[in-house]
Amino acid sequence: MAKKLVSVWLSLTVLLFSTITIYADDSVQGQFLNRNIDINGYRIANYYLDDPFFLYQGVTYFPLNEEMGDLLGFRAEMDWESRTLTITKIEPVKNGLDSGTLKCNLRNPSAIVLTNVTVTEKVKTDNTAELPSELAYVPEYKKEKVDLGSGALLQVGDTLYLPLRTLSGNDSFGWSAFYDDYSGLYVSTDPTVSAVLYYDAEEANYNRGLAAYITAKNSAVSKSKALMLVFLFKHEAEVNGINERLLMAMAQKESGFRTDAVGSGAVGLMQIMPATAERFGISKSELLDPHVNIEFGSKYIADKIDYYGNQTTALSAYNQGGAAVSRGSYNTRYAGRISGAESSLANYLVNNGYGLGD
Repeated sequence: MAKKLVSVWLSLTVLLFSTITIYADDSVQGQFLNRNIDINGYRIANYYLDDPFFLYQGVTYFPLNEEMGDLLGFRAEMDWESRTLTITKIEPVKNGLDSGTLKCNLRNPSAIVLTNVTVTEKVKTDNTAELPSELAYVPEYKKEKVDLGSGALLQVGDTLYLPLRTLSGNDSFGWSAFYDDYSGLYVSTDPTVSAVLYYDAEEANYNRGLAAYITAKNSAVSKSKALMLVFLFKHEAEVNGINERLLMAMAQKESGFRTDAVGSGAVGLMQIMPATAERFGISKSELLDPHVNIEFGSKYIADKIDYYGNQTTALSAYNQGGAAVSRGSYNTRYAGRISGAESSLANYLVNNGYGLGD
């Protein structure tokens, strides 16, 4: 019981001063963080969060909501009348999400910058050693100003966002953060465990291999764009319950990983027919967006696999149409080419030491 009483509680108080309004006149655009997030060793897909992490001016922002508070260990309370935001450190009460439901499909958020922000750190100190054991513990606090640096307090809808580095670089909160472009963001709220210890080298190596394969097949694709495509493929593969290597094999054979490919009427990475996409409210121009294209192609082939029960028939329907499959007038040459490309990708990864990410 004594240990619970003497545990350190921390608060971060953000005081907003303005004579008229707390909002800036301009709104800013954030960039969805299309990477996994590891919190205290537990993997979380950013698109399964109520309010996802995002980047603004190269800085990672995290939401000050109850869901993230349960995971990272804090409570946020905003008093709009006094223009005061208080974040109090608690122990994390969850180590993962309740369900893997898609809540944010890689959308880039628009945010409002809250101006004239003063950040104060309020730390509960341990003064129990000075008290007789029969007396109740009366906490004492100290306050220290916290500099947001080039960051800002942002608001997206009803959710406030703070730069992650504000707390991960804070000695009192004890958080640490580590980012790797090939695997994701790692956060530790335990002062005794560095976030870098959670780094998944195997996943990073696998993703590096997938990106290398894309550039090997199409030298016009930059390394950064290849990696962007890798995480789009992986995102849609997870959401639709299929393997990302199948999607990449299809994109290789369909378009050579060209996002602007147009041939025989089909458009984009997965060579989607505009007439087919229009039935689902997607225009021809939208098919040039790699996310839209991969998203549509992934769902389409996943539905075919689910319907036919095997990949060969599903791929044949993808290429020649469901009517041809129903009539029995289709062939499996296309399916064979895709399966061959899928095997070539797997061999490339294994032979070059990247592994299969299993």
